[in-house]
Amino acid sequence: MTPQTPTTDATGPATLATRRDGAPLLSVRDLHTSYFADEGTVVAVDGVSFEVREGRTLGIVGETGCGKSVTARSILRIVEPPGKIVQGEILLHRNGTSVDLVQLPEKGDEIRAIRGGDIALVFQEPMAAFSPVHTIGDQIVEAVRLHSQLSKQEARDRALEWLRLVGVPRAKERLDEYPWQLSGGLQQRAMIAMALVGEPRLLIADEPTTALDVTTQDQILVLLRDLQDRTGMAIMLITHDLGVIAEMADDVVVMYLGRAVEEAPVDALFHMPQHPYTKALLRSIPNIHAGHRTRLPIIAGSVPHPYERPNGCPFHPRCPDAIPGRCDTEAPEESQAGDGHRVRCHLMGTVPHDGSANHGEVMT
Repeated sequence: MTPQTPTTDATGPATLATRRDGAPLLSVRDLHTSYFADEGTVVAVDGVSFEVREGRTLGIVGETGCGKSVTARSILRIVEPPGKIVQGEILLHRNGTSVDLVQLPEKGDEIRAIRGGDIALVFQEPMAAFSPVHTIGDQIVEAVRLHSQLSKQEARDRALEWLRLVGVPRAKERLDEYPWQLSGGLQQRAMIAMALVGEPRLLIADEPTTALDVTTQDQILVLLRDLQDRTGMAIMLITHDLGVIAEMADDVVVMYLGRAVEEAPVDALFHMPQHPYTKALLRSIPNIHAGHRTRLPIIAGSVPHPYERPNGCPFHPRCPDAIPGRCDTEAPEESQAGDGHRVRCHLMGTVPHDGSANHGEVMT
C-alpha cells in the first residue's frame, strides 16, 4: 500500500499532532550489552534507558565509540559475537500489548518478522549492507516478499514504487542495476527504500548522511522528514552531528562511553544543557557570530579505551568541573532537570547551570 499524504486541518498536517503527543512505541530499560573476548570484557552499552514515541524523532548523539550503533543493533538483536545483551528490557508496544525483544530467540520467526516489519534499519554504509552481486531490484523484492504474500511481479512493482517515492531517478532502470553502479546518494536512497518496503513503525537510521556531500546530506534529511510526515513512522536517528540533531530531532539522548548522560527535548538540550559533556559538544559547534579566526574550543582528551574504563563518572577524566574524590569514585545517579529532562551528573544542584554553552540560536 502506498503511503498516503496526511490530511490537514486548521492546525496543519495531522502528523504534527502525532509527533507532539505520540504514545511510547519502544521502551529501552537498563540495557547492558558487552563483548566477551580473551583480552577482557568490553562494556559497549552500560545501563541505557530511553523511549521512542510514535511519529517522533529521537536523536542519539555522541562521539565515536560511545555505544550508539551497538544500542541500535541490540534493539534488532543483531549484535555480532562475541557480543551479548547481558541484561535489560527492550519493549516493543503494539496492539495494546508489549513484547520484550531481549527474551526472543535472536534467530526465531518472531524477531525476524519484527526486523523490517515493525522496526527497520538504515545502515551507516549502504555499500557494505547491499550485496554487490545482486541487483538493487532483487534485494528490495526479497525484502518485500519476506514481509508480505505478494507475488514476485507484485513485489517488483512495490519495489519500483518505493524507489520512485524516495526520489531515485530512472527508477525502473535502477531496479536492474547493481549497488556499485549507483552513486553514494542513490545507494542511500535505495537503502531507505528497502528499509521502508515493509512499512515499519520505527526506522533506525545509523549515520545516514556519513560520507555524503553536503547537498546530498540535506536531500537525505529532507527525504526522511517527508517520509515521516507521509507515514507517521517514528525515527531513531544516530549521529555525531549536532547540526543534524537540531534540524531533525524532537528528543535527544546524549551518550558517553555506553551511558546516557543526558536526555531532553531538543530545545531544552540546545538552550539549557546541563551535563558538562553536552556543553562541551555544543561549544565545539562553529558559531557564525564568532570573531575572525577564532579557535573552536575542544574537549580535552579522548573517549577512553574500552578496556580502560574510568571509575565513577565515565567523563570525569575530561571534565573541567570534576569533583575530586567523588566524580572519580562514584557513578552519578539520574536527576531531573525539568520536564522530560534527565541528567547523570554529580554537579546537578551544586553549581549553577546557566546554559553558557548555548548555541541553539545558531542551529535553528
